[in-house]
Amino acid sequence: MRSLRWGEFAYTAVRKMANVQPGETLLILADTWTDMDIAEACLTAGLNAGAKAQLLVIPRMAPTDTTEFNDSITGAMVGADVILGLCPTFFMEKEACEVARKNGTRVTATDVRGMEDFAIEGICDVDYDRMDEIAVQIGEIYQRTKRCRVTSELGTDIEFSLLDRPIDIGNGMVSKPGESNFFPGVSVANAPIERTINGILVVDGNIPPGHLPRAPVTVTLESGVITKIEGGADAAALRAHFEKSGDPIATHLCHFTLGLNPRARTSGSVHQDEHVLGAITFGFGDQDPGFGGDVPPCSVHCDLVLTSGTIECDGQVICKDNVLSEALGLGGLR
Repeated sequence: MRSLRWGEFAYTAVRKMANVQPGETLLILADTWTDMDIAEACLTAGLNAGAKAQLLVIPRMAPTDTTEFNDSITGAMVGADVILGLCPTFFMEKEACEVARKNGTRVTATDVRGMEDFAIEGICDVDYDRMDEIAVQIGEIYQRTKRCRVTSELGTDIEFSLLDRPIDIGNGMVSKPGESNFFPGVSVANAPIERTINGILVVDGNIPPGHLPRAPVTVTLESGVITKIEGGADAAALRAHFEKSGDPIATHLCHFTLGLNPRARTSGSVHQDEHVLGAITFGFGDQDPGFGGDVPPCSVHCDLVLTSGTIECDGQVICKDNVLSEALGLGGLR
């Protein structure tokens, strides 16, 4: 049944997520792990939208691989009006993508592996406009927040200020030159003020390289930097992940994100796990300039996900146990 819906997925990805217009140059970017049936469906959707569409398949690169793209890949990316990424390779962290965005290329991406149902349902079977509205409302609250506290029954207890930091609405849609996003959305994120970030995260959701831990991992932060990682085998693997990157900035907290998609389920797929309604994600390493943060440049990025928790902004509960506050007008998602 799922295979019958990839055409619908491709249509929505091209028309709504990438906002492709007739005559635009569209680059469908896949790698050697991408399902070519899906890539070709998106290519067809792009051509049907009147775009000058092409499909480029690159070798799959590991998340810790800091090698830059060659000139041919870079040329294709820089020459596109819009890039639709369908691969696990972290191409947005590459210099070629940064140059393309500076030149006005719009970029949106997904990796459907392991979340095939969500990839379709999360953009085709959900009230996307309502998710977007709620994300904007939460963002407005965040920008007024002097003290945000995140806690969980497992022991998470971390505080930071969000005051006046820019808000990133992760709705997957790109329409302005240089915009980048990931889909399916929606999520709301910003970069906490680095010097105010202190506390403990007890991570029970997705951890690098993209799986659910066998037991929670405890991460201690001081002034926005990881100082200690404790737990069993998954904690040891997380320490090794940071060490393998060879970049000391990899342990700097760079964003705080709340998932809002009611079609997402905790599954072991990083993107889906981050977008579960009420899931809380803390990103580390490479920080998009749009966050307006102070994290130094970094060649790698990873996310740590809490499956549930409580978010308080200056004493107001925004979300608790995967339920948004109806008292604050944040209800209506199903």
